Amino acid sequence: MQCPSCGSARVYPSRLRNFVERVRQTVTDKQPFRCHECGWRQWRELIVYEQAAPVQPDDLRTGRSGAPLSPRDLERLDSATHRS
Repeated sequence: MQCPSCGSARVYPSRLRNFVERVRQTVTDKQPFRCHECGWRQWRELIVYEQAAPVQPDDLRTGRSGAPLSPRDLERLDSATHRS
């Protein structure tokens, strides 16, 4: 989904703010969505993908993932933990 305001792809389901929004979601089968770039928020139809690709979560707030740890990095972390 792209933000209709700024065109960003960083649009995610937004948290429900109060009781009225919880009732609205139940009655209408709609979900609020928010853009992390510009703050746009609007209710949209829930989109359910039956054959979705497997999700590999990154840091959803920044859109960046951390560098993978090497076996050497893991050994260093283990040895630092065992010293304490």
